Amino acid sequence: MTIVLATAKFYGNVLVYSEGTSTADNEVVVQSGSIIQFNTFEIMSTAGAMDVTVSLDGTNYSTAPLSLTDMGAAASAPVIVSVANRVYGFKGYFAKIRVLQNGSTGLTAVSLICGRDFV
Repeated sequence: MTIVLATAKFYGNVLVYSEGTSTADNEVVVQSGSIIQFNTFEIMSTAGAMDVTVSLDGTNYSTAPLSLTDMGAAASAPVIVSVANRVYGFKGYFAKIRVLQNGSTGLTAVSLICGRDFV
């Protein structure tokens, strides 16, 4: 089991977690700190499949993954498991976010961008 948690960097009003990797199913590759000030999120990996769970109180996490929108599709149904090299988005107010490996194919170059939609 080899996990490299994604590292967090602020770029103005945007928080970016990047370069996370993992090798086993259900390993946590991104464990956010408090992200309550953000409401718009995008994720991507260059290899492997991911799912996203969230916490509303900062302690307890959802047992079912969030629905993700494929940002590169003209029309598609929401998915709960990502595919490599695609950008997925989701919106909401959460205390914390976890991104986990889904399946046996290792995750590479996992990125999570946290932003704020002011509309």
